[in-house]
Formats: sequence, C-alpha cells, structure tokens
Amino acid sequence: MKIFIFLFLVFQIFTNSTTAQSGVVILPPYGGAWFNCTTDIAAVANQSFSIKITDDLAPITPQFGVYHGGNSSIERIQGIGFTVNSLVTSSKVPDTLSGFNNIQPYNFIYYCDTNLIAVTQCDSPFMGLPLQNQTDPEWCIFLSNPFNNSQKAYVSLSHDITSTNAINIDKIVRGNAENINKEHHLLILLILFQMLWEYFY
Repeated sequence: MKIFIFLFLVFQIFTNSTTAQSGVVILPPYGGAWFNCTTDIAAVANQSFSIKITDDLAPITPQFGVYHGGNSSIERIQGIGFTVNSLVTSSKVPDTLSGFNNIQPYNFIYYCDTNLIAVTQCDSPFMGLPLQNQTDPEWCIFLSNPFNNSQKAYVSLSHDITSTNAINIDKIVRGNAENINKEHHLLILLILFQMLWEYFY
C-alpha cells in the first residue's frame, strides 16, 4: 500500500508541474485594464489563452500581470464583459500604460471580435507575435473593462495542444504568474519526504 501511495504522489508532482499559468484578475472600471507582457517570444509561440468572467467573490491571484485604473471622467454604462487585444512594443519601454502611450505599437490584434462588442469569454491562440530576430520585441496581451463597474476574470495562459512544437509548457509571460498548484507541490513533497523517512528508518 505504501508503494502505491508513493507512486501516486510522484505522479502528482509530474502532473502538476505541467499545469498552465492561471489566475483571477480584477478589471478596474471605466476602461481599466489588466495586461501581461513577455520578451521571450519563443516561449509563447505555441501558447493560447482562455479568459472568462468569473465570480466577484473569487480571490485575486497575486503577482499575475499588471493593472491600470480607468478614467472615471468618461461616461460609461454598467455591464458585463471585456475586450481583449494584443500588440507588440519595444522591451525598452516601461510596462506601464503611460509608457505604452509614448510609443507606436504594431501587430495590434483584437480577439473574439471584441473590437465590436464586449464578451464574457474568449479562447484563442496567441497571434501577432513578432519575429524572433526583431530588435527588443515585447508582446503584450491586454484585457480591458469598458463598463463603469469593476469585474473579475479568470485568465488561463497555456500550451496550445494543437501545436506540433510541444515545448516550454510552463514558461510564460513576465509578471511571475503564480502557478495555482505551487502550494500543492510543497505539500506533496513534504508528505513524500515523511513517507520515505518512515520507510527507511
């Protein structure tokens, strides 16, 4: 029985080590945004995302992306939904919205037709990635709230299973996205260590 539990725990460690980077983010009202950027273009070349509106009571994932408040001087209505787009900038520009205002981004792409209407869910592979030989490229994904009420969204950045280049599953955008199973790994390792200690001593 102990051997079975030991094998199960080892399997859990390897299974959890390939989980996607995910988290709950807040979408500030009045055009506020959450965004995440990376300069490791090769790592995200075969990645995709899944975003959906989630419960307002869901806890926010710490250190996952960057937030920017909206502009309350612009009149907006209450609603549910978000817009999502990506663009390419220079990595030499600070990862702040004011920094982006001072440059000319390119490869500006809206996903799930959110240039026309806000949506409550959007799933797509990453698009508009720069060429790897371009100088100082930085690819960013933006999630914006067009309404006057704050919202929360569940964001999952994961490997695109349709890709033929299955590499860098866990390596993802800068911002130290928290792996939702990080604490689980530690618990499993502690249990595994205790079992080994009791088995050999």
